[in-house]
Amino acid sequence: EMFHSVNSISGSQQQKLTCRNLFFDLVRNAGTPSTVMFIKEMIEQDQFTAFESYLAITTLAHYIKAPTEELIYQIFQLIKSPSVQNKFWLKGSAHLVFANIVRNACLGSSKNVYPEQVFGKMCSANNNKIVEEYIPHLVQDLKNAQTSVEKQIALYALGQLAHESVIPLLVSYVEGKTQDSSVTLRKNALWALSDVAHYYRHQLLPVFLAIAHNPAESRSLRIPAIAMIMKQQPETVQLQKLAVSTWFEQDQEVARYIYSTLKDQAHLKRESHPEGSYLYKLSQKAQTVLPLAKPVPMILPTIKVYSGYLPKLEIGAYMLNSLMTLSQSTTEFYHKTEYFLKQVQTTPVEMAFHVAGMSTIAKDLLKTVTESSESVLHPQLKELIQKLEITPREDSKIELGAWLRLSDDINFAAEINHETVSDLKRKVLSAIKDSGLSVMSKICGKTPINHQNVFEELPYQAVVPSDLGLPILVESQMTYFYSVQGELNVECSFNKPSASLEVASKMSYTYNGYAGTISPFTQELLAAGINIHRSTNLPVKTIVEFEPSTSQMKVAMTQNSQVSSNSQGIDVHYYSVKPYVARKPIVFKDLTPAVTHHNTKIIRSPASPKSYEYNFGQSLGLDMSVKVETECDVFDAQTMIDSWSNFNYNPVAAQWFFFAESALTAQGMPTARYHSYSVVHNPSRSSTKAAEMSVQVSLASKVESQEPRKYTLHSSQGVQSQRLQENSRTEQRLGECLRKVNSKIGYAINAQVNTKLIGGQPKTYTYSITAGSGHNSLKHKWNLHFENEQNTEMKKLCVDGQMEYPTTSSSDAHFKYSNKVAFGNTCDQYYVNVEGQSLVSNKQRQFSTYSIESEQCHKATQELESLKEKFQYVSEEDKETRYSLEKKHSEVSKKMHMFCNKKRDQSRALDQTEFTITTSQELPTSVYSMAKSLNTAAKAVFFQYISKVSQPTLQNKIQVELTFNQKINSVSAKVQSPKENVVFENIRMPYELQEVVPLVAGKNPLEQSYKAITGKSWYPKCTLGHGYVQTFDKKSYTYQIDECDHLIASDCSRNPTYGVLAKEVNGLKHITIYQGQSKVELRPAHAYSGYVEKYVLTIDGQEVQLNKNEEITLKSSSALEQITAFYSNDNTVEVETPYTKVTHFGKTVSIEEKSMADGNHCGLCGDYNLDKRADIKSPKGCVFSSNKLAALSYRSKSSQCKPLSQKIQEQIRTEESQCVKYETKNTHAKSIFDSEVTNSHSIKKHTYIFKEDKICISQEPVAQCTQKSMPMAMKKKTIKYVCLPEGRVAKLYAERIERGESPQELRHQPVAFKVQQDQPISCRPRKQ
Repeated sequence: EMFHSVNSISGSQQQKLTCRNLFFDLVRNAGTPSTVMFIKEMIEQDQFTAFESYLAITTLAHYIKAPTEELIYQIFQLIKSPSVQNKFWLKGSAHLVFANIVRNACLGSSKNVYPEQVFGKMCSANNNKIVEEYIPHLVQDLKNAQTSVEKQIALYALGQLAHESVIPLLVSYVEGKTQDSSVTLRKNALWALSDVAHYYRHQLLPVFLAIAHNPAESRSLRIPAIAMIMKQQPETVQLQKLAVSTWFEQDQEVARYIYSTLKDQAHLKRESHPEGSYLYKLSQKAQTVLPLAKPVPMILPTIKVYSGYLPKLEIGAYMLNSLMTLSQSTTEFYHKTEYFLKQVQTTPVEMAFHVAGMSTIAKDLLKTVTESSESVLHPQLKELIQKLEITPREDSKIELGAWLRLSDDINFAAEINHETVSDLKRKVLSAIKDSGLSVMSKICGKTPINHQNVFEELPYQAVVPSDLGLPILVESQMTYFYSVQGELNVECSFNKPSASLEVASKMSYTYNGYAGTISPFTQELLAAGINIHRSTNLPVKTIVEFEPSTSQMKVAMTQNSQVSSNSQGIDVHYYSVKPYVARKPIVFKDLTPAVTHHNTKIIRSPASPKSYEYNFGQSLGLDMSVKVETECDVFDAQTMIDSWSNFNYNPVAAQWFFFAESALTAQGMPTARYHSYSVVHNPSRSSTKAAEMSVQVSLASKVESQEPRKYTLHSSQGVQSQRLQENSRTEQRLGECLRKVNSKIGYAINAQVNTKLIGGQPKTYTYSITAGSGHNSLKHKWNLHFENEQNTEMKKLCVDGQMEYPTTSSSDAHFKYSNKVAFGNTCDQYYVNVEGQSLVSNKQRQFSTYSIESEQCHKATQELESLKEKFQYVSEEDKETRYSLEKKHSEVSKKMHMFCNKKRDQSRALDQTEFTITTSQELPTSVYSMAKSLNTAAKAVFFQYISKVSQPTLQNKIQVELTFNQKINSVSAKVQSPKENVVFENIRMPYELQEVVPLVAGKNPLEQSYKAITGKSWYPKCTLGHGYVQTFDKKSYTYQIDECDHLIASDCSRNPTYGVLAKEVNGLKHITIYQGQSKVELRPAHAYSGYVEKYVLTIDGQEVQLNKNEEITLKSSSALEQITAFYSNDNTVEVETPYTKVTHFGKTVSIEEKSMADGNHCGLCGDYNLDKRADIKSPKGCVFSSNKLAALSYRSKSSQCKPLSQKIQEQIRTEESQCVKYETKNTHAKSIFDSEVTNSHSIKKHTYIFKEDKICISQEPVAQCTQKSMPMAMKKKTIKYVCLPEGRVAKLYAERIERGESPQELRHQPVAFKVQQDQPISCRPRKQ
């Protein structure tokens, strides 16, 4: 009846919709049986909109107050109704919500408490409908699922249920024993156990451990299994086994994830853990086992945990972020934030995101933007692929999914894969075909916006009996409200499309809590409480327009009609803390909130009230002010600092606990005193009524020996380019910027920003920013020009600089840097010029000759030569000896490669850096003040490292010398200025920066930093050495190429893009690179004692002259198709293509791969899937008995090559015919689970005893043998007991303990006594 009254209310359409939205939210928030039945009826009768139905169902588990068995059955009827089942987007969410309700109400949950003392028992695990109707329905839904997305959601629903009867089914899916098994479904079945695994820890933890330790299992399951293990509080010995396994792990990503997890947990400080956090014990165990793990140098781990406790506020939280790289270009991200609010533990946000098939998407995009001719292979490479009979590898399929959980139990999920993409494409095309241009009419034009939402979090109500016989009422709730009203107008004009948005937005948050009673005489509520309120009001009209022809965007902001007619001040932002006492009629008689009732009084403290007001915005024509009313003992700058100290000076913590802001005592302690502040805007007193801003962006580029080009965007023809005319001021700025950059390839961008304040006296501000960038083979240049036409003191800011870093690996290389910052009315008035260089000192060169890495390199090189000699005396028939030598050779070559590369980097480390700073004769006073402050701050921070202070020796400049010491990971600095000379010695650098600085000659600084941060190379490298190969996946094996071409690396997908071939002539490598239709050949021309003096380079048969220290462009039809070559001073040649970078050292060649790790590569460099197992597969994707045989299968079958022996050819044919494929070996999860269920004779359960008139419960669960088992061994352990008076509360706890629950709130209760008790170490079944 109320619903019909709301729908028939008189008023505007917006008012009607607002009333309906608020009524809908109130019904949802009520959560009573009657409102739930109302929602059920409305959904079944299609009275709700699609959005209302979805919102009502997804929040049902959160708001339901009394889920009795009958009400749960009615909800079950709802999810089975056609109104839900026929809507795929509603069906999955309904099943998830229903499973949550059954688990919380019937199977028990430590986070959900229902009023059973008032309404009676809600539901129990003995409810027959659970196993007879509910579970069979969900299982049948899984069996009837047609798509993988439907199956995944069905698995999650069963996992949310947490009933013991569905666990074996989920474990079966984890093992892959079902007919529709796939790696994706197995992984989702594993994740489905995430929320409920702790209920069955003893049975499921062994399953997770078995998956994690199975080297033949898919990475897609192993990494999630490791994440699940960490949630189950593993024993120290189990973590030890994980840590030790990193030394033998073949899968790089699994090893990185284990080490990163242990490292991050171990680095958490003990005092940072909130009380009750499971991370406390886990971090202690991780600290113990971390030294056993193989270190992986990285700054940014794959899993990062932030944990903090605020002692003054007695609250805390932790935030977990995990980035998992799985197989087939699959990446998953997981985030969880959990609050610990004294006796409340809640998870406000938990989310996951996964994406697969990124390499497929990247290839499609690259194919779209490059010319079609590039998609055609070079005929010779195509012929080679046909002769080698290379079977195309399957591209990974596209998957994209996200899951979000709010406030513990509100779930949102979305999933898209190749099936749904195809289906969606078909539906969209069908809709356009059927309706034609009418589809656009639904998008274009005016669309009203009117949305309100009321959300209640952590509601608590209790009625506690007292000795006076009066009930004590306790109630608290956190309510969020937001409202968005306005209009969206989309103008679908072809020449001038625009979108205007008029919106008035309001948001508020309120926490209200009180304790009181009902007066038996007046039937009024008598209570004392506290109210915390925060609100934001943004009543503006925003219009956004975009003109493609001029690349101009306009944004206009004006006051909406409500503000224009308002002569009062408007609170843009308001916050208050109000302690109060109230006397008012009960809520059923008077709906007025207690804090706003006329009888309510604010509780005042002894501190005197203080009021402050600060006005601002006058320069912009705005009348704005900040008003503060507080009862802080003192309100000054120190009070503000103390306020931040309560949050440990952490802005993230302050954002997390925004509701904990309060008045402070003089000692900085938080209080519940009155405190409020507001930001007020008075529109009637403000001269500025509106603001307009236009942004016009222009882009230009220049290639050496070509005219500059300007780019424009057209709605019909896309991006077009034309010659830069320099007719306008903007074009002149672009041209000047490109000339200053002066690079082979340069880019310039200009942004013209015009801002206008409209009102009494219009004010206009014009800004122009021009930025440029360019690079040659050795130089990167930049130029920035900023103009402010209104500022009379600082009209221009000009930045002009360049960076010259050595791409040569020579130890004589220099890293040069210069940057000039000019400013003032012109770019010549003031300037600060910085010039510097880095070089390799003689001391560093000497260090690289006697370092530990140098000794290990020399030792490994000698051992490798010794093994090569032994090979000559071992016959082909002696397979056992050859296998042993090959294995030893691979291990030694790997060591030699690692240590020699480290030695080479040490010899090229730019350990000495010099900076010279010069300035104009005069500078503004503010610049001098800033320089003095920086000088003082540097001395204060590095005071302990100051070794000498002397008189100045330089005039009119500052000189800084930095010397890095790699041996002890420190840096020394000598600073000479006109004021003084200061020497800092051995400043300790963080361990994480050891791989970042000093820079290494021949390495791109970005690539070097990326590897130090992530622990992975920017571009994975494959090395073809003398008698050995190290693949992209870091697998080393023995193989010597001969005078015949071998396919070293190639993209072997259905649409191959490139190929790299190599052969060896007289001990030197000859390289052939195929890129699209181009063929590049590189070979040494002259060599002396193995040292290459000259190279011959040809492109499509035409020889190209190589000059030292000069980069040449072999092909450049576009930036994405460019092929370049660079000949360095140390006689190495780099050939770079869009997909690879090949570096020729003479005897050794390295290939760097630029694409993503997708497992679709082939050749001697392996499949590139970040897994060493079965790395070298044959052209047909077969796993051969030896790496050498697999490498021989990539030997060219050209008539110019000497054929292989008949015996080897026969071996290859035999193994190709058998074609052993690499397959993951599924873990026998079901048998492990079954054995644990059968053999699990011990449980952990709280024990309780009766003592006088109290019931005493153990604070922690204790080990006990099951009824049909007996202890095998016992030990003494101290048990802490918490005592409660006998009564309804104690009886409730006893019932929960009998159900096997572990009430977390017992940990916060005072310990009554301790006692030594025998506990079983292990149990065995009783003899029959």
